[in-house]
This record gives sequence, C-alpha cells and structure tokens, in this order.
Amino acid sequence: MAQEESRRLEQSAKTRAGEDALAQIEGELEDYRPRLVRYLELRTKSFADANDLAQEAYFRLCRVKHPELIRQPDSYLFRIASNLLGEFMLRKRQQGAVMELDADHDLFEGGDQGAFTDELETRSEVKKLNAILDDLPPLYRTILLMRKRDGFSHNEIAEQLSISPHTVQKYLTRAVLRCRTIWAEKYDG
Repeated sequence: MAQEESRRLEQSAKTRAGEDALAQIEGELEDYRPRLVRYLELRTKSFADANDLAQEAYFRLCRVKHPELIRQPDSYLFRIASNLLGEFMLRKRQQGAVMELDADHDLFEGGDQGAFTDELETRSEVKKLNAILDDLPPLYRTILLMRKRDGFSHNEIAEQLSISPHTVQKYLTRAVLRCRTIWAEKYDG
C-alpha cells in the first residue's frame, strides 16, 4: 500500500511538472501567434485556413506528453505548423482533383463527344499521377508538390520544412526522377 501511494504521489508530481512546463510554454508562445498566423496565411492564401492551422498547432503542442523536454518551444510550434501545412496542402490538392459527376453528364448532353472524351482522358492522367505521388516517400511528395504545384522556391521550402536548400534540391531531383521512372514503367511501357 505504501509503495502504491508513493507511486501515485510521484506520478502526480510528474503530471504537475508537465502541466507547469506546458503553462510556461503556452505563455511564451502566445507572443508568436501573430507571426505564426502570418506565416501560414502567406502559404495558404487564406486567413481562415491559417487561423485553423495555427489553432491545431497549439492544440497538438498541448497534447505533448513531456513538455518539459521541449528546449525551443517556438521552433517546435513552427515545426508542428509546418507539418500541418504540408498535410493541408496535400488534402487541398486531392480535393482539387475531385469533380462532380453532373459535369460529365452536361458535357455528354451538349453533344460535344470530343470534349467529353478529352475530359475523361485528363481525369485518367490525374488519377495516374496521384497514384505515382502516393507511392513517393512523404517528404519527397511534400517537396515536389510545394515546388511544382504551389510554386515555392527552394529556400522557402527549406525554411518551411527546416531542412537545407541543398537537401530540398536533392530530394526534389530524386522525386522527379522517381515519378518519371514509375510513369515509364507503368504507363509508357
């Protein structure tokens, strides 16, 4: 019984220490919120999306099991936000590829069979490309999409993902080469 009570008191002390550390981190980070929202808004082009991503970043920071181990809370918060931004951009890209079935019906009804066929071929190409992108390692895919789809520079990508511009170039080259190889093997050959 005494050992169990001792363990409970020790666990309670650890929990309080973690909560104290988290409260201190939250206090320090509140000053970074405007900068974090601006950072996200520049990349999402939407204040509402930026606010949502910033809120989610703070929420995830609050769920850290051992906040007392975080040495640079601001860097940690921006890293969380950067990861969320990458996920957001991927979701946004995937949602952009979705089209309503009624659009097909309208094309077909208009009698323009060629436009309808072209539309189906384009969708097929998009599906193939999405399948290839899904096969890429997540960091390769993120870098490739940020560069080719979103138009970020190597330095912006490096800053956002906390890696060097050289690493961005190396991974981008590998991602493009891998995409070309898979395309050639699956669809051209």
